[in-house]
Amino acid sequence: MTARVLVTGSRTFTDAVAIRDALAQAWQQFPGAVLVSGAAARGADLLAEQCWTHWGGNVERWPADWRGPCATSCPPGHRRHGQRGASFCPAAGMVRNAAMVAAGAEVCLAFIRDRSRGATHCATAAQRAGIPTTVHRYRTDDDHLTL
Repeated sequence: MTARVLVTGSRTFTDAVAIRDALAQAWQQFPGAVLVSGAAARGADLLAEQCWTHWGGNVERWPADWRGPCATSCPPGHRRHGQRGASFCPAAGMVRNAAMVAAGAEVCLAFIRDRSRGATHCATAAQRAGIPTTVHRYRTDDDHLTL
C-alpha cells in the first residue's frame, strides 16, 4: 500500500519555504508517498501540490463539492447563496476534510494562518483519528490558536 501524506492549509498561507521544508522531511521519511490535498486553488494546498509534483510525486486531490447536495448531517435550510447567486453548502469543506482523514494517512502537515477554520478542523480531525499531525503557523501577532 502506498504511503499517504495529508496536507491541509489556509488559503492565505504563503510561506513557501516553510511548506517546502516540511514536505522535504515527509518526502525523505515516506519515499514514493502520495500527497493528499484539499485542492484549494491558492495558498498552502496549491504550494504543497506544486512542490510535491516538482519533485516527481503524485497528488491525490479532494476538492470540496460546494454546489453539490448537502450531507445528511447538514441542518435544513443552511445553504447559502454566493456572489453570483448560486447556492452552496457551507459545510462542504468540513465534509471533505472528514473524508480525507477517514481515508487515512501516515502523517498530516497543517499550515494554518489567521485561525483558519477549515485547516484547523482538518488538523484536529487527523489528530483525533490518530494520524501524527504537525501544525505550522504563519507568524502573525494575533494568531494564538493551538491544537
